[in-house]
Amino acid sequence: MKIPAGDDPRPVDFESTLEALEDTVKQLESGQLRLEESIALFQRGAQLARRCEEQLQQARQTVEILLAEADAPVPFLSEEDQ
Repeated sequence: MKIPAGDDPRPVDFESTLEALEDTVKQLESGQLRLEESIALFQRGAQLARRCEEQLQQARQTVEILLAEADAPVPFLSEEDQ
């Protein structure tokens, strides 16, 4: 899993964030953790879920921008303009 440098322990890309979230869920579902550990892990899972949502929203916005640009008329360039 890719972890950015510095104090931010969040994974840097969507796939890594989702993988970390899935690992967190597996640990919680194992039933092998103490209550305090479960609460801390649940909190991390909630943060990872929010991060996934942020990353998906950014991707949606990028796609919307690209689609809007694709619908915009492309200016005609003559050979003199090139």
